[in-house]
Amino acid sequence: MHSHIVQDHPGTCPICGMDLVVLKDAHGAVANQIYVDPATQQKLGVQLVSAELATLTHDVSTYGTLVPDEGAVLRITPNVDGLLTRLHVSRVGQRIVRGQLIYEISSQEALNLQYEYLDIQHRGEPTRKMAEERRAQNQTNLANARELEPSARELVERGARQSEEQLGSLLQPLERDRERVELRLQQIGFTDGMLATLTKSGKALGVVPVRAQQTCVVQEVMARPGMTVGRMTEILRCVDPSHVLIEIALYPDQIPWIGEHDAVTMEFTDGTMVKMQLSGLNPLVDEATRTLRVRMPVTLARAPNLGEYATVTIHTTPRQVVSVPTSAVQRTGHGNFVMHALGQGHFMPVKVITGIESTDRIAIRNGLEAGDQVAVNGQFLMDAAASIADTAQRMRAANEPAQ
Repeated sequence: MHSHIVQDHPGTCPICGMDLVVLKDAHGAVANQIYVDPATQQKLGVQLVSAELATLTHDVSTYGTLVPDEGAVLRITPNVDGLLTRLHVSRVGQRIVRGQLIYEISSQEALNLQYEYLDIQHRGEPTRKMAEERRAQNQTNLANARELEPSARELVERGARQSEEQLGSLLQPLERDRERVELRLQQIGFTDGMLATLTKSGKALGVVPVRAQQTCVVQEVMARPGMTVGRMTEILRCVDPSHVLIEIALYPDQIPWIGEHDAVTMEFTDGTMVKMQLSGLNPLVDEATRTLRVRMPVTLARAPNLGEYATVTIHTTPRQVVSVPTSAVQRTGHGNFVMHALGQGHFMPVKVITGIESTDRIAIRNGLEAGDQVAVNGQFLMDAAASIADTAQRMRAANEPAQ
């Protein structure tokens, strides 16, 4: 224990009472070994326990963040070339409701489509009117044919069918053209009400107002009024606030003990508690942060706030591992060590790799086997003695003359 106590004959240390150790030539692990007689072990209160197989559970504590579901991201584009004249949504985090006016666009293409739509309606009006009159006449003929002979009634019915086929061949091209232009106008932003107004008034809109198709929250504003935009230009990027994921960060020392379907408890800042099973383990570790991210859907009883933090506890599946009492492990800046009892009063510090830890036991992943004995009391004093013995041995070797 006390390196300055040196004498040329056996004896005990006058300070701590431990037997003086004979300095022998030794190398490697033997140089770190110390001998403590039973009486001194009793004075130091040294107690030995065996490493044994035990079933341990471990709660991993980390954090999680509410992030948008990438599948619920809405990218708002004009679907037409033109000039963005006004933007009614201009800041990140702004909530948009379905039907709300979000921007206005001036487009020659939109103007041409409206004129084409009106032309189709105008050209088809006489044909549709004629078709209505013909169908009314056919209905009258069929009603009167009920009183005729079967052969005469069959001729009337056949004529009505042929007339309907002729009307279909006339109306179908007009209807297809109308549906084609109407669909294109709807893609630009025309609603059924706007189409009805266009048909009734016969006047095209120079500036087309575009309304939101669904409720969302603005994630990013990509364009500004006065910009020339095209079909692939993103004006806004929104997220559906009702579809969120919890992103959980796992660190390298936690990853080996976590598996799919482990129970998870999440507590948010307002006290909301959510319990679920772990899913969606990402096998790719982030190179920058050396963390593994787990993203999984979460449902809250209230409206979620994107970016909100939660305290996450993962209850790992119980495992059978070699373990020792937590007090047997010495944690140092050079690693974790235990004082391994070799028998007959001999001890040696052994570096171990630890694993999951419960309230009173800790798993040993490498360094010990089941049945090995370790000290749980007094190991700090013995570790100091082993370090002094190793230092003295190295100093003596350095001072010896070369052979």
